[in-house]
Amino acid sequence: MPINSDPQTPLEVYKAIIDELVEEVTLGISERLVRDEGIYSKAPGEAAANRFVQSLTHEQRTLLAQMLHHERIADTLSNLTWWFICQEVRMTFKGQTMPLELSGEGLHGDFIGRCDGWEWPENSH
Repeated sequence: MPINSDPQTPLEVYKAIIDELVEEVTLGISERLVRDEGIYSKAPGEAAANRFVQSLTHEQRTLLAQMLHHERIADTLSNLTWWFICQEVRMTFKGQTMPLELSGEGLHGDFIGRCDGWEWPENSH
């Protein structure tokens, strides 16, 4: 389901939210700068970090970019999970409770699966 579509059911809204979060974490600025431009940031106060990144080999920069990417995912997952599990927050759409997992692996499984290109199940409940 395209992110900009107009979801009509709790299931469609849940999928749209997860897909939007996936899109957000795939667009990490620091990750892209480290990997593609060999710097950490274009901000003036980041000269030391930029020198460090520039000292790395291409392979090391790629690994660092992957580490930054996984950190973004972990932060997103931990924030959502904390609210849903620890604070018993539920999401609703037009008064109907939204599902919080479709993969069988919980919210984490849905999120990570979508990050890895997993397709939503055809016969979602």
